[in-house]
Amino acid sequence: MRFLRARRIHLSRALSALLVLGLLALLLAGCETDTPQNTFDARGEVAARQRDLFYMAMWPAIAILILVCVVLVVALLRFRRRSPDELPKQVHGNTTLELTWTIAPALLLLVLAVPTVTAIHDLGRPPRADAFHVNVTGIQWAWQFEYADLLDDRGQPLTSLGELHVPTGREISLTIRASDVIHSFWVPKLAGKLDAIPGRDNVMWLKADEDGSFSGQCAEFCGRGHAGMKLTLIAQNQEDFQAWANEQRGGGG
Repeated sequence: MRFLRARRIHLSRALSALLVLGLLALLLAGCETDTPQNTFDARGEVAARQRDLFYMAMWPAIAILILVCVVLVVALLRFRRRSPDELPKQVHGNTTLELTWTIAPALLLLVLAVPTVTAIHDLGRPPRADAFHVNVTGIQWAWQFEYADLLDDRGQPLTSLGELHVPTGREISLTIRASDVIHSFWVPKLAGKLDAIPGRDNVMWLKADEDGSFSGQCAEFCGRGHAGMKLTLIAQNQEDFQAWANEQRGGGG
């Protein structure tokens, strides 16, 4: 019996160690930044503002988590019952402590509320009048882009499928809609997501701070082809963007 009990203890410890290693591996995997849709690798004004706001709320939350865990471990070790017959000391509520853990979170939430409300106001505003306008349509299972400011030889807006070309450093106004079911437009490195809803136009804006290719996708399950409903946003300097537009016109849009 003693041998079996020892085996069970060793097995339990081994499983606990494997669980800790597995959780540590998941934690370290989440620290990888060289991924195409990493929201923390912001390359635009909107995404950077959203990331900073997230950090502002995350670090105090982590500090509070660590504090609570430390206090819990100290309480478990210091105030554990040492004898089955020993009755723990009976204590009642500490008024000072209760006031502290009520007022402190309220003050923290008040501090976080100011930048949060400010960010919501700033990022939720309508696009500027001089923004570059693009109509975005979600279709099972692709994204169609219509460039309202770029016309072909027939006077029709240029269109593209799956690739969104925008000028770098300029505010982009996106009017997002869907032709069939609900989709969700998302380019993580440039901005948050916004739903594309049939019969309704939703508007958002973003701005790429540098040239490059940015991966995006539909973030709302929309049917069996959902996993393949991806997009690529290509930010180009004005010269390259104009060259692309001219090429599209020459190819009939």
